Amino acid sequence: MAEPGAAETYEATRIAFELGQEVRHLREGHGWTQSQLARAAGMTQSAVARFEAGGTVPTLPVLGRLARALDRRLDVSFSPNMDVA
Repeated sequence: MAEPGAAETYEATRIAFELGQEVRHLREGHGWTQSQLARAAGMTQSAVARFEAGGTVPTLPVLGRLARALDRRLDVSFSPNMDVA
């Protein structure tokens, strides 16, 4: 039997990883270092590094600042869960 909360922990980890990978991809597409993105978004380089590594999930306002710095619009959506039986 799975540990209580294991599915929620896995989902939170997956979301953090995917968000971090997307920000890294966009940052690299701009040809920016983590420090350059951090300056543009009003945050520290270490915060960008932790986020890109999936270690933290930023708040919606921080995600908004990252999106603006990367010339993107932040969209939040709910998708059907294909794993539900």
